[in-house]
Amino acid sequence: MRPDSSIQWSAYPALLLAGAFATGVLGEEMLAGGRLALWGAGVGVGIVVFGLSWWWERRRLVSLAPLGRIGAVILVGVCVGGARHALYEDAAFGALEPVAKRTPDAPLSVVGVVADAPERSGGTRFTVTVDSVGAHSTTTPVDGRVRVTLRPPPWTDDPVSFPPVHQGDRVRLRGAVRPAPGQRNPGGFDYAAYLARRGVCCVMYVGDGQNVTVDPAARGPFSDLVVGVRRYVRGQIGRFVPSEDGRAVLRALLLGDRSGISDGQRARFARTGLMHLLAVSGLHVFLVGMVLYTLLRPLLMRFRLGWRAVEGGRAVFTVVVLGLYMAITGARPSVVRAVIMAALFIGGILFQRSSHPLNTLGVAAIVLLALRPPALFDAGFQLSMGAVAAIVTIHPRLMAWVPDRWTSWSPAEWAVSVTSASAAATIGTGPVLLWHFGWVSVGGLVLNVPGIPCTGLALSAALGMVAVGGPWPGMGAAFGSTADLLVRGLLLTSRWGAEWLGWAGLQMPRPVPWVLAAMVAGGVALAQWPRPRHRWRCLVCSLLLLVGGVWTTILDRGGGPTLDVLFFDVGQGDAVLVTTPRGNRMLVDTGPRSPGTGAALSRSVLPYLEARGVRRLETVVITHPDEDHLGGLPSLLREMSVGRVLHSGYRVETDLYQESRRLLRRTNTVGRSVERGDVFSIGGSVRVHVLGPPSKPRQHDIDGENGRSVVLHLTYGETDVLLPGDVESAAEQSLVRAYGDQLDARVAKVPHHGSATSSTPRFVDHAVDEETKTTAVVSVGRSNQFGMPSPEVVSRWASRGAQIRSTAQGGAVWLRSNGDRVWSVRW
Repeated sequence: MRPDSSIQWSAYPALLLAGAFATGVLGEEMLAGGRLALWGAGVGVGIVVFGLSWWWERRRLVSLAPLGRIGAVILVGVCVGGARHALYEDAAFGALEPVAKRTPDAPLSVVGVVADAPERSGGTRFTVTVDSVGAHSTTTPVDGRVRVTLRPPPWTDDPVSFPPVHQGDRVRLRGAVRPAPGQRNPGGFDYAAYLARRGVCCVMYVGDGQNVTVDPAARGPFSDLVVGVRRYVRGQIGRFVPSEDGRAVLRALLLGDRSGISDGQRARFARTGLMHLLAVSGLHVFLVGMVLYTLLRPLLMRFRLGWRAVEGGRAVFTVVVLGLYMAITGARPSVVRAVIMAALFIGGILFQRSSHPLNTLGVAAIVLLALRPPALFDAGFQLSMGAVAAIVTIHPRLMAWVPDRWTSWSPAEWAVSVTSASAAATIGTGPVLLWHFGWVSVGGLVLNVPGIPCTGLALSAALGMVAVGGPWPGMGAAFGSTADLLVRGLLLTSRWGAEWLGWAGLQMPRPVPWVLAAMVAGGVALAQWPRPRHRWRCLVCSLLLLVGGVWTTILDRGGGPTLDVLFFDVGQGDAVLVTTPRGNRMLVDTGPRSPGTGAALSRSVLPYLEARGVRRLETVVITHPDEDHLGGLPSLLREMSVGRVLHSGYRVETDLYQESRRLLRRTNTVGRSVERGDVFSIGGSVRVHVLGPPSKPRQHDIDGENGRSVVLHLTYGETDVLLPGDVESAAEQSLVRAYGDQLDARVAKVPHHGSATSSTPRFVDHAVDEETKTTAVVSVGRSNQFGMPSPEVVSRWASRGAQIRSTAQGGAVWLRSNGDRVWSVRW
């Protein structure tokens, strides 16, 4: 598809309609739904205006009727987009969400059809389009979609295996159905919003294979074909590709299944700007479809067919193959966009009509948004559209500035073209990447030169393996080994790039909308460079937006210094981040780690720190070595620089403890024990007093890990913060005897997650500040198996006048103090 070097925006009506449709979707989202009647009225008004404009033009030779018709069409496009989004939301949530809210913990029987290809990573995950739900003997027809996870509990010794599940199967599941969890931590992932954009309202966890019944006979012919092809491709990959990394990457390239890609590999690809090579996109569609389209012509001409028969035959066959490929790879936005644009390009050749890239991009956007309006807010949709638009409009501008001597040699011309296209795509996707991830890599400008050939050749070899591996296993093995070798080259490129070019990029921990808008205006100015009037207008607009961003940042910095105490929601565990007025940070405990989901810190604390550009923690305190407090330390030491790790000195013989000790030595991180009476500073006027454990715990009848927890008392101005770890009754009595009323605090963490073995009456009496209301925070997991917090404990704190906050109820608790008063931060 040729790039359009002469941009005339009015010449692309499909792009204009796509913008109007997207505006309507955005408007419906901002109005918080329920405006279907309003959008319908808008469509009616637009039709009336269009009719009046047509009537006016017939009565007058010169008029503004054409402008009125364009305005009417735009109004209709906006209102149709808003109405479609409203209808989609109503259909997606249906009657299932109210049922889940009424019975969040009661097991339900769910009957429906598997709507997508199951992902197998740490369990099996798939989406079910629900027909009915039942409790006990009653069954109720409902509409809605639920995201299902099949995974046995980690404490089960002999779990019952789950039956295989495929796309199109009819399933009966039994388990608890709950509304999808929203954002639980600042900077964290909003799972509810992510699922809502895909039309999913609820989540369901099934831990026993006996609660899963599968009926494969319910699959239709097309689903059978898709499942069969996916099984065959997966089998060929497992049969002929020798390395596990090669198999994982090729499953991502051929099937869109990235579950086998490790977190470390994903991080390297993202850090180096090569992540697009793992996502099925235009490159893959080109190799699968356009190469096939090109090769079919000489093949069909051998049958002495006419031109129209040859062109029609190869067009239909290629589009069918691309549609099947789209279904096999999960119909992601980038694939759907590429398939639609390829189909329009092929149709243009068949019907002898010119194909404009921006117009076809507009058609693709309209189709995607009509099918799933919330795709507008997906990073994948925005990246796909931004990259293609920039390559079409900016790439020709950059190539025009390249000296002819640089492109006189074919390999050099290819390298320059790839670099130019990468630069254009980086400019187009930069604002999106900064908004969603706070980072744009420019290392990809260099790394794409070897990365794209490795990916294209690996995919070509893999396609050859799939095509000939069945009848000729020897050829399949040769193609598979070649593909594996090329994948190794791609992985080596990402590893080398992360080591040497991982620093190269633009980081914006807190994206400023003004600055991002200025970047967009600058990109448009570059695309309009041959037209000076438009170019300078865009540059002036970009400059004004930058000035607005600078002033906004300056005004936002108002206010005095504050101490922030952030209790993260890490499930059944503790992780508390203390940030001083000078910006020094101390993390107290690191949350749990489980075999199925890994360290909770990676999903809560690290995203928050990365979003703010924090790469170092001055102090980490591990109150005691239980898994729910120590579990995230290995991940933290691997991902961030840590100044020192303070702990209780209590040793345990667990794999987690030994792994943490090894990483402390390997990273040269200072680790030392603390005890009662120690005092240290974490920056400025914030002093930390260590109240426990005592130097000789047994003399105080204190034993075990919990009793020997590190107890911290922070002071900042008139604000005291008490962090007692998991101390129990004996340790609490020792604290009361030693410190008495000095324990009172404006902010206090309820010991041991609200367990009945802690929070004795005397301890609570001394910990609660009677003059100024104490905020008592319970760090606890939702629906935990221990029944925490104890209702008696919660009542005891509340009866002393404390305000109770729980991470299980509202997610992370963020408290801020200026040294005089304490208030909650709405994140």
